Amino acid sequence: MTSVTLAGLSLRAWQREAFGAWTMAGRRAVVEAVTGTGKTTLGIAAVADAVARGRDVLVVVPGIELLEQWHGAIRRTLPDMPAGRRGGGHSDTFEDKRILVSTVHSAISTAAPQPAGPALLVADEVHRYGALMFSKLLSERFEERIGLTATFERSDDGVEKFLLPYFRTVIEGCSYQRGHEDGILAPVSVMMVAVPFDPVEAAEYQEYDAVARKLRVDLIEKFGCSTEPFGEFLRDVQLLGRGDGAERSTWVARKYLHAFAKRRALLAECRGKQEVLRGLGSVLSRTGRALVFTETRESSRAAAEVLLEEGVLAAPFTSELSRTDRTRLLNEFKLGTLTALVVPKVLDEGVDVPEADVGIILASSKSRRQMIQRMGRVIRPKFDGRPASFLVMYAEDSSEDPDNGAHGTFLEQLTGIASEVAGVSAQDAPDLLREWLSGVPGVQDDAPATVEAAGPEAAVSESAEFEGVAAIAQRLVEDEFHEDGVISGIDNVGICEVLLNVGIKGSIDDFDTALACLSILEPRQVSVVVMRYGLDGQKPKRQAEIGARLGISSSQVGRIERTAIEHLGDTVAGQLLSDVMARMESA
Repeated sequence: MTSVTLAGLSLRAWQREAFGAWTMAGRRAVVEAVTGTGKTTLGIAAVADAVARGRDVLVVVPGIELLEQWHGAIRRTLPDMPAGRRGGGHSDTFEDKRILVSTVHSAISTAAPQPAGPALLVADEVHRYGALMFSKLLSERFEERIGLTATFERSDDGVEKFLLPYFRTVIEGCSYQRGHEDGILAPVSVMMVAVPFDPVEAAEYQEYDAVARKLRVDLIEKFGCSTEPFGEFLRDVQLLGRGDGAERSTWVARKYLHAFAKRRALLAECRGKQEVLRGLGSVLSRTGRALVFTETRESSRAAAEVLLEEGVLAAPFTSELSRTDRTRLLNEFKLGTLTALVVPKVLDEGVDVPEADVGIILASSKSRRQMIQRMGRVIRPKFDGRPASFLVMYAEDSSEDPDNGAHGTFLEQLTGIASEVAGVSAQDAPDLLREWLSGVPGVQDDAPATVEAAGPEAAVSESAEFEGVAAIAQRLVEDEFHEDGVISGIDNVGICEVLLNVGIKGSIDDFDTALACLSILEPRQVSVVVMRYGLDGQKPKRQAEIGARLGISSSQVGRIERTAIEHLGDTVAGQLLSDVMARMESA
């Protein structure tokens, strides 16, 4: 690395090693490094190196939050290098900027500026770009390329089909084990909390579990799905499920995925977990900051409501939030005014969350990537060296239960680096958490709770800031949430995000373009997409609601939606919708 590249940068050992490996690979590679270990700093080192050698640089990110984070980091670290932005109301070009940070939709739009000469592409969260609609990003114009990700994997074949042929090499940058050994990440204690099903939940779970277990054997033995790891098995099943409905393998795969989804929903919304969370309220109301991880937006709302009732100022943090609410909640969480954020998958990547002392997992992870992202939100290094605490709630006698192997939960990612793993009952969890947090700054053993335990309406204070965030929290828990996220289970989330944004805040022209794109679909597909994404001027509807209107099952609605989204992404409609998103981002 040149001295210019090193200016203003202090690289850790793994970053120096990864940078060296990347240069040895011809400056074409993907670097895997878990959340919190410094992927952005490595990327900035590559940026500085390229500019020092006379190259322009395009940094591509999934959304506005990362756009601002990257631009700010580059400006602070490399203040003498002209850096601009594309998206989020910005429209800089390479005419007067050596470095452009762009959202992916702006980067692949027809109006996107291109470097005139040799250039470097920095693809942050590179696994996101393995969809066909993003393949335009992977241009040969960029002779140098570096992809950054915590986990280089997808549930479709996008890694093998698009990303690996382009980046060529995968470099292991920093695992949690390496980060733990190098002292980059905080030590962590893990509490495993056993939660019983109620009788009705237990009966339903056993029914779906029996179906899933039988079909899993058939899928492995008869249709060649991978046995292990579970993520590979699930990926194989999802690919089979997209096949011709007349094929028996497709039918079996879809039936398994239906049983799997029902089983997971029971685990995610187990009523006993909410009661355990309620019991933790007396401890959490006196902690620093806590992140509560759920599976669905509805369960995040319910969990936030439980915490508010117990005197913890908490708010659900979901994809439906306005940018103003998102910014306010993150700022108040950083300041400590907001004690807990309750988050479904929206926070699994791409949002810069302040460090937290406690992580509570109410629903097990669907993928290794999801678990790694969740861990990184809490196991970031603390300024005083204190440990992080994780509580993992699991339903007894279920696939989450460690005694049953906790299959498909990727729990070993967390327990494998823990300095302490304790199995406790729901009754004992509050006392152990209080003991673990006794040395954490800001935790008070005997002080009264900040919020009176009288429900969301009582979350008030003399502080104007407190009153403001309490009002947001109360409004959010009272808002109606859809139980099934509109982008869950679909790999081509770029199309979904565009349609959802058009439905929520699009202009008349945006609506016209989106509806024109839908003209290539079959009539039933149009009906599903319009209702699902609120393109009829109404709120986005759940699959069950749409199914009732159309006289079909919710699973059929899901299949129609996936087919429609994939078709849009495979045609010129995908480019037109990306242009719409780029226009909305620059407005």
